[in-house]
Amino acid sequence: MKTFIQKLFVFGLVVGISTTATELLSAGADRLNFKKIDKSTNCDIQADSSEYQFDTDWAMLKGNVAIKYGDIELRADTVRFNRVTGDAEAQGNVAFFSTTGDVWRGDSLKVNVFSGLAVSSKFDFYSDPVRVIADKGSVYTDENKNKEYMLDNAIVTTCTNAPGHFHYQVKTKRLCLRPEDEFVAQGAVPYLFGVPFFYWPYYWKDLNRHYGFRFEPGYGSDWGAFLLSSYKMVIYRNKESNTYVDSKTSIDFRSKRGFAFGEKILWNSNDKLTGWISAYYLDDKDLPYNVEDPERYRIRLNNEWEIAPRDRILAQAIYVSDDRFMEDFFEEEYDEMNQPDNFLSWTHIGDTYSGGVLARMRLNDFYTQVERLPEAWYNLNSTELFQSGIYFENNSTMSFLNRQFDERIWLGKEDPSYDVFRVDSDFVLTRPMKLMGFLSVVPRVGYRGTYYDKTKIVEEKIVTTTAEDGTVDSKTEKVDIEEDADFRNVFEFGAELSFKAFSTWQDNQGFTWRHVVEPYTDITLIPEPNLLPEQIYQFDEVDEIEESNTVRFGVRNRWQYKANNPQASVRELLYIDLYADFNLDATGEEDEFESLNLDLRFQPISWMKLYVEGEYEQEKSEVSEALFRLSVWHDAFKANVFYRYLVDESSLVSGVLTWNINPEWAASIYGRYEYETSRVEEVGTWIQRKFDCLAYRVYLTYEPSYTHLDGREEEEDFKVSFVLWLTGFEPDNLRELDDR
Repeated sequence: MKTFIQKLFVFGLVVGISTTATELLSAGADRLNFKKIDKSTNCDIQADSSEYQFDTDWAMLKGNVAIKYGDIELRADTVRFNRVTGDAEAQGNVAFFSTTGDVWRGDSLKVNVFSGLAVSSKFDFYSDPVRVIADKGSVYTDENKNKEYMLDNAIVTTCTNAPGHFHYQVKTKRLCLRPEDEFVAQGAVPYLFGVPFFYWPYYWKDLNRHYGFRFEPGYGSDWGAFLLSSYKMVIYRNKESNTYVDSKTSIDFRSKRGFAFGEKILWNSNDKLTGWISAYYLDDKDLPYNVEDPERYRIRLNNEWEIAPRDRILAQAIYVSDDRFMEDFFEEEYDEMNQPDNFLSWTHIGDTYSGGVLARMRLNDFYTQVERLPEAWYNLNSTELFQSGIYFENNSTMSFLNRQFDERIWLGKEDPSYDVFRVDSDFVLTRPMKLMGFLSVVPRVGYRGTYYDKTKIVEEKIVTTTAEDGTVDSKTEKVDIEEDADFRNVFEFGAELSFKAFSTWQDNQGFTWRHVVEPYTDITLIPEPNLLPEQIYQFDEVDEIEESNTVRFGVRNRWQYKANNPQASVRELLYIDLYADFNLDATGEEDEFESLNLDLRFQPISWMKLYVEGEYEQEKSEVSEALFRLSVWHDAFKANVFYRYLVDESSLVSGVLTWNINPEWAASIYGRYEYETSRVEEVGTWIQRKFDCLAYRVYLTYEPSYTHLDGREEEEDFKVSFVLWLTGFEPDNLRELDDR
């Protein structure tokens, strides 16, 4: 009976592949392809030929053998395979891999394709981003399709060149590797260019996040020889929910300043809650000008919490020991904000509105800042009223405002700080219309009501002082006298008129071009409010509103093109907005023409952008402000040039050029120059070299000496530093300098 069933199975197999057993065994070029060998499995097998042993359930598969079970796949020249147990003995050009990307290749392998358990006398395989070579070991795939390699005398490296020529490698006695996850090693010795430099009895490495040691040695005129070092480790992690808590401990040494210590805790929860808190401290051995306490520090908190798809909470708090600390040790942070910005905000975004609450506070009393403790705000986007064609929008705030001044300015005198409770609401009604089929007219009526719980009047008083030599000096000073609460009414009337004209044409390359011209006029009339700026405590632009009657004449030009392809989108080559502002209240010798303004955006090719804006003031016959930004990027290089001009204040030009010379070498150069003071603020460069699996970069920066406005001399500063990293594990920040 058993023999009969076996023969029936073979007959069904032969019929299923539409060939005879004789033809199959005699034709090496034919393919064997059968599926579902056993009801308990779902296994695909292909081979040029096969021999089946009925007594033992073993099959000998020969020629381009491929066995696939789920995500597991085995390929070899020959395979002895048991269809019941799933055991396989592969010989010749063996490849064992899964769709997760890890691949093992060798001459022979014993594996169970059902369980994923494999044993070999030699392992040499790649599992992104590491290559592993071992004398022997086993591999197991669990029911969740997760693989685990247990290897003896294994070498782990990110290099791809030949064994014996690795730039970096870790030799281990025992290695447990979980592809795309982590590996754990016992008796680990790292080698750099063939030289061992450390020993770990136990070594753990995450394959997705950069943990471990980081170093940046260097020299600076202000710091002396320095070594910035840190160790990053995981405190908690759950990869299924993308949740982690990391710790980064820093120990820095500067020969002129001493030791510094820092701790940084970072967290993330499913990308909904992300943030970090850090503390950094040093006992400074070389105090800068106007800093008396050698115990210097900075504590900083940053957090972002998406509590719902439309709700977000942001928090930032920075507390420093003195106003020079960030400039001395966190230059990049100081360039972004020369004064700490501390806030806690909640924002909600609706379909037609947005709102939230903001608290902005001063933590250090040696800064001047406007506190908002708190400020609630609400914005209603332009919304049509009952299908009437009339649109309504509103911006409202309710604020407890407090202007705090640097205590060093008034110490020993009367505190000049002041505070106000203010409620401000701005309403605008518009009625878009189209006249004569082409002229767009948008009249508007606005009202702004602002409540102040206190106002002021300015009085002059004579202040008399007596010097040590008995000399009496008298001078007149203006002082603010607090008044009762009041309500300011501001009305606004205006209209915008515009029309568009365009022409289209097609060039020789089949591109369709369009030139759009849009002349426009914007009239704004604001009668004199019942409260003038000098009667209001000043905090921001809301308190600066006064009578203003202006008209703006302008014209917008757009040059656009589209490829002759239904899927292509319209691209804009050039946008120019040129407009002039006129003062309708000009009297006597005043010129009605106030200013000429330009807003230009130009993208001649896909890898170049130019942005220009500026203002020319007629009264002073000079450019009052200008901004120029050019960005160029390509496969081999990218460059940015930035120029900012503020009359009588700043004329700053800065630029950076990064050049990928070839796959091995790259370089960058950058600098800032202030024309107003004829001062080179900073110049610098870095040079990078990439090997097979290693990369290093050398940084050079130079800041010439200069004199502050208060007469304080700042000495020149020169810095050089060096960083090294594995290309397979590039850290979040290459430099340690500002990652504290």
